[in-house]
Amino acid sequence: MRSVYAVIDEDGALKYHIEENVDLPSMTHHSVMIQVRACALSPYVHTQILQDVGLAHSRLPVGREVSGIVTQVGSAVTSCKEGDEIVGVVPLDAPCSGCADICVLEEHNIVLKPDKVSFTEAACAVSDGVKAYTGLHYLARICAGEIVLIINGADATGTVMIQLALHWGAKVLTTASNEEERTYLEGLRPSPSKVIVVGEKASSLVKSCLEETGGLGVDCIIDNGVNLFESEEDQSLALAVTSQYQPHKHELLSCLGMGGRWVTCQPDLQLDPPDSSLLYLKGASLSFLFTDVWTLATSQQGRFLHILKDVMEKVANKTVRPCFEQPLSLENVPDAYRRTTTHKGRLVMQI
Repeated sequence: MRSVYAVIDEDGALKYHIEENVDLPSMTHHSVMIQVRACALSPYVHTQILQDVGLAHSRLPVGREVSGIVTQVGSAVTSCKEGDEIVGVVPLDAPCSGCADICVLEEHNIVLKPDKVSFTEAACAVSDGVKAYTGLHYLARICAGEIVLIINGADATGTVMIQLALHWGAKVLTTASNEEERTYLEGLRPSPSKVIVVGEKASSLVKSCLEETGGLGVDCIIDNGVNLFESEEDQSLALAVTSQYQPHKHELLSCLGMGGRWVTCQPDLQLDPPDSSLLYLKGASLSFLFTDVWTLATSQQGRFLHILKDVMEKVANKTVRPCFEQPLSLENVPDAYRRTTTHKGRLVMQI
């Protein structure tokens, strides 16, 4: 069996390669063996997170959102049978890669794929759908009529967040780094109420948000990382590293309205006492968006499966339309990770 793995070299950099004749993990009573048909490529491998939770190894699996056909099931599996088409998420602590010919998962990490949804659509939608669902529903708890600010709406995750928020009746503001992204976002149907072109000059973000809300601020903010530096030199360096616009934390605090909810993807966010005081005076809250907690903690398996099923239903009825690039073959996956080109859509491997 072929499988893609990442190896950490002496300099700490990741090297991607294909291994032949890889041994599959042993089957348990609740295991499901899957012939992989498509696997979405994550933008990066969470090496720091793996170290933080004690799962770091010199050889790391690649690809975690898979769709395929069930070829073998454990004796206690009841949710699927051989021949079923499924979609699922490879847990962060799993030894096998999703970018492989065969993958073994536990049945509580998979759901049946609707017939109307292709393998490629299913693999691309599941990761962004879980992240959007977790941020908007479980953390932000948005309601119809509320105003949501989504940072970097033109990337794959941002696009799904916009679609879900609009479906649930929220008014959506989003940011674009250039005119090309603005044209893409305004072409979505339904489209956001306001697309704010920020680029490297983010001074327009606060002004635009306050204008759209009559000076009251937005009800919810979901970022894709935060710039922790204030000097222009540090901000330019951060932009070069991430290749995406990231607002400063003070800007997001200024955009937030009374009782607002700020959902952040920045794991090392630091709030100074004045920042905390401003949150306190606004009666606002701060949440951290880390979707891998669903598979690392087994206490919420029912909710996780509900999210997966609901996301697939919304893809089937075209409420959610995942954005992905031209599919790649397994042989081209290592080369795709070596390239530094920024992609708006999700990269996906197809077999």
